Amino acid sequence: MGSMARFSFGKWAIVIIAIAAWIVQGCTSSDFKVNIELKGLGNQNVRVVYRNAEGGIADSWIMAQNDAVEITGDCADPSLLMVYNSMSVPIARLVVSGGDKLEVKGEVANSNQLQVKGSDVMEQWNDFVVKHHTEYDMSNAVKLNAEIEKYVKDNPKSMVSTLLVLVDYAPGDDAGKVPELLKLIDESAKPKSLMDSYNLAMMRVKTGVTSITSLNLLEMNSDDFEMARFTGSKPSVICFWDNEAAPHKRSAAFEEMKMLDSTRVNIVDINIDADSAQWRSAVAATGTTWKHYWVPGSMMNSAIMKLQVTTTPTIIVTDSLGKQLYRGSDPIRARQTLESL
Repeated sequence: MGSMARFSFGKWAIVIIAIAAWIVQGCTSSDFKVNIELKGLGNQNVRVVYRNAEGGIADSWIMAQNDAVEITGDCADPSLLMVYNSMSVPIARLVVSGGDKLEVKGEVANSNQLQVKGSDVMEQWNDFVVKHHTEYDMSNAVKLNAEIEKYVKDNPKSMVSTLLVLVDYAPGDDAGKVPELLKLIDESAKPKSLMDSYNLAMMRVKTGVTSITSLNLLEMNSDDFEMARFTGSKPSVICFWDNEAAPHKRSAAFEEMKMLDSTRVNIVDINIDADSAQWRSAVAATGTTWKHYWVPGSMMNSAIMKLQVTTTPTIIVTDSLGKQLYRGSDPIRARQTLESL
């Protein structure tokens, strides 16, 4: 989406898994409406999740037609509203309040450059994303994190600062950075109900299995299913990707993987597009010779769901026993992890 690497927005793995937990409580009756028009959305069922006026979770499927979908709800206080496509991949995340009439326009393939109208907070959040769309598209979050940190310091009384820290900031291994940044934000910009919801989300976060021994996948050369094995005498690097991810991100990952010694490392890439039609041509363009696989069912494949692969590219490095040593979207860190073994 643009790239799904961070929903092209950064750490979407947490947001997908915690779909309803992050939504602000305490709604009272008041209608909102969201009209979404995204080129490439087509005709499909989309999942909409938010907190309703009664304080419960509204979780429903709505039919998108001709690239458009209309969402109506009843919630007075700010709520994070998540919209997922038919494969449970996020295509929009919005903040809505009672009385809001939001309009969202753009392209599924350029989700970091949407046009949003109807709410000051939502417009300001989206303005930041559009202004820094290049940083959002980068596989390494260092530059995006720096821009978010600067925004927080310059705008301590803005709820957008809270949204950026909780949703878009990617702390990596330094989980302490999030609470440090939140301390810089004025209490008025981080309502207790919102913070309580965030804490609940963090407690409910599920991590994928941390050991991979094998996966049953369609192998490109044989055009048949085979068991891809990740145990033996070598560590492995596995790159999960799709054609919706920005091409430069996939290329960056593949270029780093090319630097590895295939006699010492088991190198594999796995395409998780719902349709394998473009898979072979996309692989051929990379000029790579390692094993290429396609997984049926995309992100809803049971094995992929257990691994919690929810964004692309996702790169996993394992040791020779299949134990996960690195997981993320940074191909340089993945390569360095392997070279340090």
